[in-house]
Amino acid sequence: MKHLWYNIIRFYVKIGLFFLHKKIIISGEENIPEKGAVLFVGNHQNALIDAILIPTTTKRNIHFLTRASAFKNKVADKILRSLNMIPVYRIRDGINTVEKNTLIFKQCFEILKNEGAIEIFAEGNHHLERRIFPLKKGFARIVLGTLQKYPNLKIQIVPVGINYDSHLNFPSRVSIYYGKPILANTFINIENPDVRFSNIINVVSSALKKLTVHIEDKENYDKITSKLNALKVDYTKPSKVNEVIKNIDNLPISTIKNRQINWFKPIHLLAKLNSVFPLLIWKYLKSTIKDPVFTNTFRFALILTIFPLFYLIQTCIVYYFFNLKYALIYLIGSIVLGIISKKTMIVNL
Repeated sequence: MKHLWYNIIRFYVKIGLFFLHKKIIISGEENIPEKGAVLFVGNHQNALIDAILIPTTTKRNIHFLTRASAFKNKVADKILRSLNMIPVYRIRDGINTVEKNTLIFKQCFEILKNEGAIEIFAEGNHHLERRIFPLKKGFARIVLGTLQKYPNLKIQIVPVGINYDSHLNFPSRVSIYYGKPILANTFINIENPDVRFSNIINVVSSALKKLTVHIEDKENYDKITSKLNALKVDYTKPSKVNEVIKNIDNLPISTIKNRQINWFKPIHLLAKLNSVFPLLIWKYLKSTIKDPVFTNTFRFALILTIFPLFYLIQTCIVYYFFNLKYALIYLIGSIVLGIISKKTMIVNL
């Protein structure tokens, strides 16, 4: 029954992601082990969206570590735990965080022992920069603790690179690259562990830098991104963009701006008129978002709730004044209009 609930929610979330993104590109699915203990370690540039992209683009039933603040409400706590979310505590969450995380890590040990899958974002926090931040030790501590308790267990780490053509604009394109699995046992000495976990962190970090657009030069970060935007690179193709970055100083950049004419603008206008009330709600909600990284998280929440509710209410109104046939035509037409509008929009980086 629990798996049924998880799969139903996963399916509904996939529908929401379909309407949130212009295109979702998945690469390296063959690298995902069909069974066995797996840690999915990804980069973190888009808050909740990162967290749900991995479970909705794999066949594995995934548990994922989520900031503990999301579990404060009892109802939210019950719902989140039913969807395989596990709270992880930070120092800001109180003085007992270390003790609480010890229990959380023990829960992770048992999930891996039962050949389950866990998702973790090893950078430790979300951000909007196109680079991999230094990885935290949390994922390595989970591996060590599990192997100390179950030394014969094999644990695979699958690095996951998530790349957005635009972090904040709608509708963005996103690519998810699953790297080749890394056998964690090779880098962990159970008897005399390296508490810095240098080897395993370096290997996973190196893999993520190949699967993600990575701008190493922090001092010239803004200058490099400006050049990349001027070159109109496709950020969803990290290997090609990283090659461009290596030679960025030698590449000529055209100052001529190509004007794009979008012949679908009348359809976009019609779609907006048909969604005027949800868009007004979004306009207000967007102005209240304090952390820009959560922009798409809030947008996604509206796509899952307010927008479908509005269209259903509109459908009922059409049914009341006309008949079922016209109501269904309106509902199907609204969905088709939304899809065409989303697929034909031009996103500014």
